[in-house]
Amino acid sequence: MFTVLIADDEADHRDLLAIALGRRGYAVVTAPDAPGALDALAKGGIDAALLDIRMPGDTGLDLCRRIRSDPTLETLPIMVISADVHHDRMTAALHAGADDYLAKPFARDELMTRLGDLLHRSAAGAIRSAAASRAALAAARHSLPQPTPVTRRQEITVRHIA
Repeated sequence: MFTVLIADDEADHRDLLAIALGRRGYAVVTAPDAPGALDALAKGGIDAALLDIRMPGDTGLDLCRRIRSDPTLETLPIMVISADVHHDRMTAALHAGADDYLAKPFARDELMTRLGDLLHRSAAGAIRSAAASRAALAAARHSLPQPTPVTRRQEITVRHIA
């Protein structure tokens, strides 16, 4: 089961998203603002984040940038959900590090499909990343100079010198 963080200052929006996700089997953690979202992320166990752009204090874009700047969270799938459909705002969200942008109002099926895709791409990326790490480690091991075997004659010479 995946756990999804919903960060939105509107309680009704948080509740509707939480109900929809809960019905599809997701565990949900909610936060009314960026500091609350960061606290939830610090506790761990979050698999994806749904962020509203317009929140008091730090915006969803600010929060997205902070998540991307944290090495422990930088690969977290992030979807921005907002009623703001201006092209500049959507572009800004993607430049801030969002993986997807969903405009309100939206169909629940579209949300579920996009969220599922983000989570599966993230899992596939982690598998590829682990495989790439193993391959890099194996290549590094092979590139190290191999120790030259010590012959019996060298061993005797070393004993006599010592």
